[in-house]
Amino acid sequence: MTLMDVLNALGLGFLVYRLWPRSVQEQNAPLTWPGVSIIVPARNEEKTLPALLSSLTSLDYPNFEIIVLNDQSTDSTEGVASNFPVKVINGTPKPLDWFGKPWACHQASLAAANEYLLFTDADTVHESQSLKQAIAHLLFTNAQGMSAPPFHLNPSFWEKLLGPFLCFLLALTDPYGRPRSKRLFAIGQYLLFERSFYFRMGGHQAIREEAIDDLSLAELTLAHGGKWTVFNDESIYGVRMYESLKDFLAGWRRNFRGGLKLSSKLSAPEAALYFAALTAVRDPSWITFATTLLSLTFLAWIQRRYGRFSVWGILFFPFSLILFAAVTALALFDQLLQKPLVWKNRSYPSGHVPNFPA
Repeated sequence: MTLMDVLNALGLGFLVYRLWPRSVQEQNAPLTWPGVSIIVPARNEEKTLPALLSSLTSLDYPNFEIIVLNDQSTDSTEGVASNFPVKVINGTPKPLDWFGKPWACHQASLAAANEYLLFTDADTVHESQSLKQAIAHLLFTNAQGMSAPPFHLNPSFWEKLLGPFLCFLLALTDPYGRPRSKRLFAIGQYLLFERSFYFRMGGHQAIREEAIDDLSLAELTLAHGGKWTVFNDESIYGVRMYESLKDFLAGWRRNFRGGLKLSSKLSAPEAALYFAALTAVRDPSWITFATTLLSLTFLAWIQRRYGRFSVWGILFFPFSLILFAAVTALALFDQLLQKPLVWKNRSYPSGHVPNFPA
């Protein structure tokens, strides 16, 4: 057995261990459903808001409000939101020491009146039972904060090819494992908090200078003695994060850059093992060939759980590997040169390293 055989087998083992679905214990509905304030930060989201707000206003939940924070939009975001039975707040200009999304979420959180806060993005569409499922899970686990992986809608062909890319990201965050610092799954499209704990740990104000609010809030939850959980049953909402490959590269370049500061030191060697699992070298042994084939078969099966991905993405998996390597390299380049971060037509200086309390 060669070293490549061993690396391939380890890579396959990690992929299966990290992504294999675990059984979810059935959770009974609480006697009384607590009130939830759903917060939507929106900056120039006139195209995505109708689908989102249609899904939110159709939620099968007895006690909730929807707050749309219009974050200095230059399009018709405010008018579109006003066509729905939601509370629309026009945000004030962003202070210099805040990133845009934390500032928008902070303003909306101050207007929220309910026991729980759900932060969600304008690019999402929610299942009718999703809020009941999320609240039941949060109460059952006695957690103060929660996130949930999305189902990627992928209307374009190029998006359907990115199953291996997404699976690599999920494997690195260990969504089924025990949440621990530097090894957390959190995504800004779905962040649910117990309101009193959210304000006690400082909320978005405590991470106002962070470009990546989701992982920062999850780390903050643990740092303040809270419990973090991930809803890992069937997806409860859909998302289309980026409409073009250009936007995809820019978005994940920003996400990777922020994630580099909040990820485990073991992430790089683990990513190398995942690459090894899919890479049969020239004249591979039968063990390496079989491992690579098993890895691709597993990804073809598991990617269907997380979105409308095509088997063509498995056949052309180097496309995902190249994108993953390119985005990582660009994020490292930006970080090393301390380049300003540009997002949503706003420019920010290079972010600082988060300093969470022990």
